[in-house]
Amino acid sequence: MVRVGRYDYEKSTRVGKKLMVKVGGKTIHFGSTASGHYKDRTGIWSSKDHGDKKRRASFRARMGGVRKKGGTKAVSDPTSPAWHALRVLW
Repeated sequence: MVRVGRYDYEKSTRVGKKLMVKVGGKTIHFGSTASGHYKDRTGIWSSKDHGDKKRRASFRARMGGVRKKGGTKAVSDPTSPAWHALRVLW
């Protein structure tokens, strides 16, 4: 288990996902094992770091447009996988 900010992250138990975190009693799995990422702040998946700033900018722009059912941005909600992926992997 690795602490980043106020959350403890660990390798996901779900097939196809990189990391998981518990937020408010809910377990959130995020990050595709098939894809790379800019920089893993936990170090667990650092082998998938690519460091490409152009890819990072594209990903962050895409994630900024993702909305939840209520219309709020997913990247603004700590119970969303998008929030964690943006802060820990990108």
